Amino acid sequence: MTRRAFYLAAILFAAGVFGFGCGGDGATPTTPEPPDPAPPLDVPFGFTDLEEGDGPEVQEGWLLAIAYTGWLYDEAAPDNKGSEFISVAEEDPDSFRFGVGQVIPGIDRGMAGMRVGGKRRVVVPPDLGFGPRGNNLVPGNATLLFEVDLVAGAEVPFESIDLDVGSGEEAENGDSLSMAYHGWVYDLLAPGNKGDTFDSRTVEDPFDFTLGVGAVIVGWDLGIVGMRVGGRRRIVIPHELAYGAAGRPPRIPGYATLLFEVELIAVN
Repeated sequence: MTRRAFYLAAILFAAGVFGFGCGGDGATPTTPEPPDPAPPLDVPFGFTDLEEGDGPEVQEGWLLAIAYTGWLYDEAAPDNKGSEFISVAEEDPDSFRFGVGQVIPGIDRGMAGMRVGGKRRVVVPPDLGFGPRGNNLVPGNATLLFEVDLVAGAEVPFESIDLDVGSGEEAENGDSLSMAYHGWVYDLLAPGNKGDTFDSRTVEDPFDFTLGVGAVIVGWDLGIVGMRVGGRRRIVIPHELAYGAAGRPPRIPGYATLLFEVELIAVN
């Protein structure tokens, strides 16, 4: 989810900039100064619907799954499609949370009002893209052209649902608990929304913590209170109740919504 160009927006120009090495004599290696970027084109931001889509209209904060191709905008090229710098297929779409600054501003602005199933052409000038310095895929001052397919989109709020209620002691704030769990990055298109696994603990090797004192992410403190020993719960946790904009790389990307299935083994 974080491997591609849109996610470089969160760190903008960091890619390729902080790759310092160490010489054998301890001296700082030198690199030639990059050439000055070409002046920006006089091409404004804009978008055009290629297909309207018949699904719901995206709303701020929704989790979206998109396929897309990006080109350097070229006034002389057919349909202005210059060099292609990235392409993501519908079979393996990227996900991001709309309207929270997770992607370059031109994509957030360019997808406003789209409907699921739609396809849109978006022209992104450098001030809404990667700016005068660019990144490892895009030169400085580049105007970009995207064709974006909105594969899926939905509001994904906090959720805590019992799978098995359990019959033992009820967990309350301040209790010391032993838990088994499995954690996935929430995926709109995966079966059961179970994307990549990032962590798990078993009944034989449980996780122990104190509930309600900030020892775990907020979504756990909220989602586990009231469970009974022997019970199992599905908990969906938006990024603001989990690891936020930073995430916990490499397994949990920034802005990730998380999905847990947890089992309460004991109240100690």
